[in-house]
Amino acid sequence: MLKKILFTGFILLFISCGSSVESFYDAHKNDTNVTAVQVPKFMYSLLGNLSPEMNELIGNVSDIRYMNLPSSSSLRNQQINTEIDKITKSGYSDVFRKNNDNTRSLLSVKEQGNTIKQIILHNSNGSNNSLLYLKGNFDADKIRKMAETDDFSKFSNALDQKY
Repeated sequence: MLKKILFTGFILLFISCGSSVESFYDAHKNDTNVTAVQVPKFMYSLLGNLSPEMNELIGNVSDIRYMNLPSSSSLRNQQINTEIDKITKSGYSDVFRKNNDNTRSLLSVKEQGNTIKQIILHNSNGSNNSLLYLKGNFDADKIRKMAETDDFSKFSNALDQKY
């Protein structure tokens, strides 16, 4: 009986220690010079005013989190990139990934059937990182079109300006 309890405890501990946007957000929201926003539902309508596509997207969202993480060194920047990579390796598919010398853009999604459940947009320019996380029920074709027209970057930039 004790072995079963210990085994169950270890399994729960292992699962709870997995990389997730929530744990990343909690780990970094109090870092120096970080802007961390978990957008309350009453503000969704303000964000939806960016475009008709964004308005439709916001209607299907249950959680929006945004972080702006200044990077004081290349080591810190690499640490953040590594943490984001750990998150996206846990069931996410990259829609778009572009790595240059000091810049990086990543759009990654988690699917369930034909529905996208989670979206991560991570941008890094060497001195600054931004992370946009959306959770909800999203149409895969609409997300693909939004990625092609760069609507996610526009959305992230609008959050940069608001926060």
